[in-house]
Amino acid sequence: MGDGWSSKRAFILASIGAAVGIGNIWRFPYIATEHGGLWFILPYAICLLLVGIPLFLIETGQGFHLKRNFFKAVESSKDLPFIKKHLRKLLGVFPIAVSTIILAYYMAITGWTLWFAAEFILGTTPTFSAMQLSFLPVAAFAVIFASAYFISAKGISKGIEPATAYLVPLLFTFLLLLFLYSLSLPNAHSYLANALDGGYEKIFDPRTWYYALSQVLFSLSVGYGIMFTYGMHLKQGKGIFSSAFEVAGADTAASLLAFFTVIVLGATAGASVSGLSLSFESLPAFFASQGLFGSLVGAAFFLLLFSAAFTSVLSMVENTMASTEFLGTWRKFPIWLGVFVLGIASALSYSPMKLELLGKPVLDLLDFIFGTFLAPFSALVVVFCCAYLLPHRHIAAKIGIPEKYERLFSFVVSKVVPAALLLLIVFSQMTGLY
Repeated sequence: MGDGWSSKRAFILASIGAAVGIGNIWRFPYIATEHGGLWFILPYAICLLLVGIPLFLIETGQGFHLKRNFFKAVESSKDLPFIKKHLRKLLGVFPIAVSTIILAYYMAITGWTLWFAAEFILGTTPTFSAMQLSFLPVAAFAVIFASAYFISAKGISKGIEPATAYLVPLLFTFLLLLFLYSLSLPNAHSYLANALDGGYEKIFDPRTWYYALSQVLFSLSVGYGIMFTYGMHLKQGKGIFSSAFEVAGADTAASLLAFFTVIVLGATAGASVSGLSLSFESLPAFFASQGLFGSLVGAAFFLLLFSAAFTSVLSMVENTMASTEFLGTWRKFPIWLGVFVLGIASALSYSPMKLELLGKPVLDLLDFIFGTFLAPFSALVVVFCCAYLLPHRHIAAKIGIPEKYERLFSFVVSKVVPAALLLLIVFSQMTGLY
């Protein structure tokens, strides 16, 4: 553990980079719009305070306290001795496996953003349908794969830390400039007013709370062992408590800025606010219609998406690398080969090859299984391990939580967070939301 974060600021920037991803830029706007607009922010904030931040704290705190990767920490834990070692190994490897497979197809999507940015810079009009006629996004995936592993191989202080020190401020600069640009468009204020007035009755809809909680997990990068890994490299733990609120605040600010920006851009482009169709079809066409300046804005928008995605890629790569550091080179090779093969397959599913599995594009199938269905189970495993298999009695004091809140912290991480995750899983199964 000689290599670590040089400062609290470096840790915060890297954690923000892990948290702020494509989910903030394209997923949050349409989820919020469909589930209450301004009123969605209240359930989101409650889920963030009761689940997101406590999970960030316990995950990061255990990583700092134990100074071991998540798998080894769970495998060697002594609490709950009735849980046999082979089951402990399974619990330890599950979140890492989910994160690693998400990494594979997330790199492919990151390649899309790089292709769109490059097309705007070259002066062409990129569309999602045009992208699927090219193999260049597959090449972009290969570049991102190589770059991410090269940076991560250099370690925390010489690789991830310098990269996030530049990329995270760049991300927020692009986001702020795009927001200001959106406000200059005709009818911007009326578009915002309409979107924000989603109806207070949505607060009483269980689906709103389901999407709020799932968005918190999706956005904050908790529940995969990533923050456990980042916590391992901290030299001091007292600042983790305040860092959690800073990271959550920056992540929420990015989501809200994206929400306001994408609402106006989408409405001006004459498109409904919905995921991929908005980001990769309607907005590129709108930017291209605005002449040279619009092309520059389009390049900035996709560079923003790329910055957000690539910093998240780095966090997932580091999570996998740290969790397999005890393996020899030849035993790690199949893991990285698997990531590469799944990533290539995901990229090829939206190429002239149209690679499919079980009648679905490979990327869509992987996203459904690992990014949607198994994600809450991964978070449940992480919180169970951190709160029960890995004693958390002394964690509160180590991460800077005031003594008067220690019992409350213990109650939230051992009771509230698991209960919320179980409700999320049960509700999604009962209602067929998957």
